[in-house]
Amino acid sequence: MKIFLNDYNQETIEKAESILFNGNGFVGLRGNLEEDYYNHFATNRETYLNGFYESKTINYPEKMFGFTPSGETMISVIDGQTTLITIGGERFSIMTGTISQSSRYLDMTKGITVRKLVWTSPAGLKTKIKISRLTSFVYKNIFAMKIEFERLNHNAEITLSTHLNFHPIRTIDKNDPRMSHETQSIQVEEIDLPNKTCTFTTLTSQLKAQLQWQINSQLEQTIQEKRIVLNSILTTDSYEKKLSYAFADENHTGIEKNFDELLALQTTYLVDFWRTAKVEIASEENLEESVNYGTYALLQSLGTNGTTSIAAKGLSGSGYEGHVFWDAEMYVFPVFLHLQPQLAKSHLNFRYQTLEKARANRQLFGYSQGALYPWRTISGSESSPFFEGGSAQHHINSDIAYAFINYYRYTDDLDFMKEAGFEVLLETARVFTEIGYEKAGSFHLDKVTGPDEYTVLVNDNYYTNKMVAYQFEWIGILAQIIAKDDPKCWEQLVAKLNVTSKELEQIQRYSRNMALPFDKEQGIIAQDREFLNKSGWPYNPETTKHPLLLNYHPLTIYRYQISKQADAVFALMLFQNQFTTETIQRSVTYYDQITTHDSSLSYSIFSAVYSRLGDMEKGYEYFLKNARTDLDNLHKNTKDGIHTAAMGGTFMAILYGFCNLQIKDNALTLDPHLPAEIQSIAFTTQFKNECYRVEVNHKSHTIQKVTS
Repeated sequence: MKIFLNDYNQETIEKAESILFNGNGFVGLRGNLEEDYYNHFATNRETYLNGFYESKTINYPEKMFGFTPSGETMISVIDGQTTLITIGGERFSIMTGTISQSSRYLDMTKGITVRKLVWTSPAGLKTKIKISRLTSFVYKNIFAMKIEFERLNHNAEITLSTHLNFHPIRTIDKNDPRMSHETQSIQVEEIDLPNKTCTFTTLTSQLKAQLQWQINSQLEQTIQEKRIVLNSILTTDSYEKKLSYAFADENHTGIEKNFDELLALQTTYLVDFWRTAKVEIASEENLEESVNYGTYALLQSLGTNGTTSIAAKGLSGSGYEGHVFWDAEMYVFPVFLHLQPQLAKSHLNFRYQTLEKARANRQLFGYSQGALYPWRTISGSESSPFFEGGSAQHHINSDIAYAFINYYRYTDDLDFMKEAGFEVLLETARVFTEIGYEKAGSFHLDKVTGPDEYTVLVNDNYYTNKMVAYQFEWIGILAQIIAKDDPKCWEQLVAKLNVTSKELEQIQRYSRNMALPFDKEQGIIAQDREFLNKSGWPYNPETTKHPLLLNYHPLTIYRYQISKQADAVFALMLFQNQFTTETIQRSVTYYDQITTHDSSLSYSIFSAVYSRLGDMEKGYEYFLKNARTDLDNLHKNTKDGIHTAAMGGTFMAILYGFCNLQIKDNALTLDPHLPAEIQSIAFTTQFKNECYRVEVNHKSHTIQKVTS
């Protein structure tokens, strides 16, 4: 399985920096060309460590109580990608000489990126060059590169100069609010050339890490103002360098292994991974490439140590400042839940480990009980300065609860729910019981923002209320299960969390009486209590500029019935069996007409709902737009980093849309609707500690337990 990006035009090179990134969940390097090309292309030549960030003070022109005081920004550590090659006194570059037989690709079965070409220098020296790169899944601290040379018509000297850049070059669009405009950088603490190490810190967050390097050829090391330079003369046919990053729980292990040894370990790891992770799709659109690339990119980005998670851009770019959002639970988590539940559990561990910070975060809002998870974070603290479209999205609490519930439903891991899950569900629910109120027999949640960021601070957002009601219901279910299975554990939870029977009864009543706005005249669910009363978007659709958030004042957007992404429709997707087919049909049709799909989180949800209805033309159209988000640069910002939510959404649209995989009566069921463009789909999924093979085509569908 390979992804090719062979061209050297500007769009491809900029896009390739994100798509061809090397990552393993701990370290991530953007897919830059090894030579310098700064004056010719926009570039972010950076390396990231998951969980390594700088703190910053958030400055407000007019600050009010509860505004987030500080934030976190993922910054580049020392970047060692740059290796300048000189052949016979001429510097190798895509801008000089002639390039032929060029090929650049990601090999997902081996876990490497490869660049091959023949370069003819201006003086006529012809050299075949192959550059292979990997970040090890076995030794997560290691990035390794191997450059192989074949002199085709000369015997000239080849020299190489690796730069360990303290402040890697970064090009950003200062008009794009989704990008960080800060200039935060590391502080070099100590350079030890004999031991080939450099220790560095952050000024404000006080994090500390160390880089160690190893190069296999004769080496001259010098320290410059902004970098360490490692010069070598090639004495064999290949050049190898290994960079090891020690931070948090990762140490300098495996650095003594050569590239081929690391590659063999990498391949073995991925053979085992793809055995249960590969999705097979027979189609003419090469959809198999799209979905499996998405899974691989997510694997490269997912923190698995229980103290880190997955950012909106993964480890491929600094877009959204490296922050973790609700995407992690609602779009990425399902991928690993089905393919590798232990990886899904590691993400839930991150949320449990940051629960205490969520308790502290609730105090920013003046809440007296429970926990409120931050809208955007790295370490567990809130980093969103824009509360209307950010931290007011309290649905993140129920999104996280939903992930814990789904994990239990698919794994039966009751021990984990005793240790972590029930506490998270109850503490996040307590915020809702505090801010909600009962009126005329219904429970209401006012002044929150749902998934649609073009409609803020609303009353009774349907998606939020539906998710909270589900969370409330499951608190009662789990309380009964735990009390029956392990009375002593239940007593300990009651004492630890100060649980009372009155509180549990109240939560169940709120669940039953949750306000769920519905427009009887139109037969559709209402996005919120007032949404359907607003006027429609007043501007000509053909001249409206997208995305709206970059072209219109927020007040203009907020005043009209316009939606950024799936909101009420997301509720239809998650709870399909609780609506009539007519309600689903009318609702998705209505909201599709007023949704801009400006968010990469949108198309996959609409695709799943349309597919279940049997509208395969719409289902496939939206699936295709989502599946190729990054590979075709559909949002024109892939250069800033991949869209992890879109990748997870592609997987969800296949499983929950085309295949309509569900749990019914404690068993997996299928009710597939395949578009004509797809002949068949096959994959494996994990359920209740068993592996199942799912096969769907236009004539039949099966779920078979896989016996080892």
